[in-house]
Amino acid sequence: MKEKCGMLVAVFVAALLLGMGQAAATDDIMTGELPTGGSGDFIVTSAPSDGVYYTIDGGIPTTNSTRYTAPIVLNRTLNIKYMIVKNGTIKYGIIHHTLTGNITNRTYPQLIFNETPLIQLPNGTYYQLGNGNITPYTTPVALTGNTIIKYFKNSTNTTQMGIIKNTPARLVNKVKTSKVRVKKWYKKWYRRGGKWRYTWKYYWTYKQIKQNYQELQATA
Repeated sequence: MKEKCGMLVAVFVAALLLGMGQAAATDDIMTGELPTGGSGDFIVTSAPSDGVYYTIDGGIPTTNSTRYTAPIVLNRTLNIKYMIVKNGTIKYGIIHHTLTGNITNRTYPQLIFNETPLIQLPNGTYYQLGNGNITPYTTPVALTGNTIIKYFKNSTNTTQMGIIKNTPARLVNKVKTSKVRVKKWYKKWYRRGGKWRYTWKYYWTYKQIKQNYQELQATA
């Protein structure tokens, strides 16, 4: 009988210890720590959503910038900075469009984004890709790498001309140092009535301030 009671007590104690171990493991997880023997990382990061983001005000494109949803009409001289996100990979670039010729009664090129930028020109337009031959436009022209397109179209009382340049770029971190004029205060001591006293004085000096910033830099 005593042996049976001893066995029951041992089983009860073992079950109690096992339950405490499970509770401790649960507490570890609740406090953000892995239980003994675990592995992994509780930090969760998310990549930017696939898509194209761009700016026309000179700013660096981010996922908070305008998202591309429809062709961009190049109806004036523009500097477009873009960011293409695909499967976690980010590709930057700058497209500069210069408009010349008669700017009235004309149709304009359109910028289309796929995995690479494409230029759609008006019907009846001729273009030159780099130093290549002058070609009548038929289908959208891909802007791969450092690309320059010159285009023109002649019609009644209208001459349409322009230059489109695509420059691949990368995002770089930089530091800008500037000088700021500041007041430097000091105590000027003097003796009056047998006691030392002071008054606050200042002089102008310059202080260097470092500012971190980012910019798109053309790739070779």
